[in-house]
Amino acid sequence: MDSIQTELEKNGIQVTKPVDKKKVNALAAYVANTLVRSFPELNLNAKSIYMNISNLPMMFAKLPSTTNAACYFYKNNTIYFEEGIQIESIKEVAFHECLHHLQEIKDAHGVLHRFGLCTYVGNRAYGNALNEASVQLMTAYATKEKFDRVTYYGINLPTASPNYYPLLCNLIRQIGFLTGFSTLYKSTFYADNDFFEKFKTVFGDKNSYKIQQNLDKLLDFEEKICSLNEVIQTKDLNYKMFNKYTSKIAECKTIIQKTFLDTQNLIIKSFFDSKIFELKSAQQIEEYRKCLYNFNNLIGTTETYSFFSNYYMQQMSILDEMYENAINNNSLVVVKKSKLSIIFNAIRKLFVNDELEDVNINS
Repeated sequence: MDSIQTELEKNGIQVTKPVDKKKVNALAAYVANTLVRSFPELNLNAKSIYMNISNLPMMFAKLPSTTNAACYFYKNNTIYFEEGIQIESIKEVAFHECLHHLQEIKDAHGVLHRFGLCTYVGNRAYGNALNEASVQLMTAYATKEKFDRVTYYGINLPTASPNYYPLLCNLIRQIGFLTGFSTLYKSTFYADNDFFEKFKTVFGDKNSYKIQQNLDKLLDFEEKICSLNEVIQTKDLNYKMFNKYTSKIAECKTIIQKTFLDTQNLIIKSFFDSKIFELKSAQQIEEYRKCLYNFNNLIGTTETYSFFSNYYMQQMSILDEMYENAINNNSLVVVKKSKLSIIFNAIRKLFVNDELEDVNINS
């Protein structure tokens, strides 16, 4: 049997028929125009992207229930759509899969080495969740996905992608806010190392690796829940087995919640702990304060989550002392503020859900 056919069957993909060429061309035009319009900093060529996508094989197929309405299979450079689906109604999913094709790096023998932020060494993939999250964040931005506040696994969080990878997209948005989205998007599309260099600089080597590991862990356990749900929905389980599977799902949800919050706390602490030692002036102190305050609009919370508020108060106390020292330095030209007014205004603002502002404290 053909090796590709064997791989497809192993992944639960049963091909039915090719997608009409007019629909392929229409999708290619949509992807090309949307990419170029949404990411001018990438210096993309719409015609080149159109030609690339329009020549990409696209097939209708029966897909496993754990898969979205479309998937890109890199081993034969083909996008498979759920049989009977109207491609026009799932442009966001189709855009995501086309972006996967555009970001892959293969050698002369067709062996995949890089997939955006994901690196392949042998049969192992490193950074798969990081890449999926960034691709979906780009997709949500480009297709103008409605920004929403949702609750998953007991975590209430703001996300640009409420329907696909909401937890991962929330965390990658936190990371992008601190590293810069332009670097994140550039490395996601061109599969270069610029983002990883910035990632390690901002969070440190050890913390960067741990964050990446945690993202992979989140993706793995969400996929486990999908697989367990599929068994419950498709198998005739007795009472004992049903309880066994539902118990496993509950365990996975607990692990997901803990891993998300641990990762979020690590992002916050590793960045702001290191940056506070770099503050040299009253202006930089205010920028740091503003950045930390704005970060509250990014985080996910649970009913018992208190890390950020406690950390915020701790940092405000440190900053207040630093600010007092700064304004007593005659070489600095600053406007003196009341110590209490700074603290109380910061506390008040912490609980106001304003729009995020771009803050640069990396310079």
